[in-house]
Amino acid sequence: FLLNFTILNRTILAMSCPVILEFIREHGEEFGIVSIARVEISKDRSYADIFISSTTNEELLPKKLAPLADKLRHDIGKQVQTYKIPHIRFKRIKNETVTRNVQDIISELSKQYGLNEDN
Repeated sequence: FLLNFTILNRTILAMSCPVILEFIREHGEEFGIVSIARVEISKDRSYADIFISSTTNEELLPKKLAPLADKLRHDIGKQVQTYKIPHIRFKRIKNETVTRNVQDIISELSKQYGLNEDN
């Protein structure tokens, strides 16, 4: 069961990325840099939440992507043999988490390369 859940998760992410990125390419100026972080599937497989972020207008992004959900669900249903195809929802990543991760990476690289030492 867990293996099938993981496969479904990866399939949704793999199939969603090109569709979302194509949409962003058409509306790119509005959202800046967009990242697709992860997919979380509800335990009962009713919903698949695709977590996204953007450098500008992030609060508008889930609503702009919402019309893609039905097509994605349909396409996923053609690829995956399972009794239930989840409804797709787009959700924002909390900015604090993204910011903290970026700061952690910068800090780690600074330590690794000695960039924060006083010379």
